[in-house]
Amino acid sequence: MASIEEKALDLLLLLVASPVYATLGLRRAVRHSRFLRIAFASSLRCECGEDISLVGMWRCSCRFTYRGHLLRVCPVCGSLPCVIRCYRCGVTTKLPEPA
Repeated sequence: MASIEEKALDLLLLLVASPVYATLGLRRAVRHSRFLRIAFASSLRCECGEDISLVGMWRCSCRFTYRGHLLRVCPVCGSLPCVIRCYRCGVTTKLPEPA
């Protein structure tokens, strides 16, 4: 059986660690919500104002070509795209990473 000192130490560690874990969890939830917002969108607006379609024909870095949403895991190599380029102005936009 645990002594009173061990229980008190466990409670103290829980009280000290809880805000840290809550902050880390909140940060992860915000990053994941950014990813999901783009993953469910059909287009993304570039800095120049052009709508970039996220649905179409895409080629993975492993050369596998697929039809569908850009943020789809490649069935061949398992990678996920990290950038998209606007064909109007040429600006490359970094996509959010899944949490």
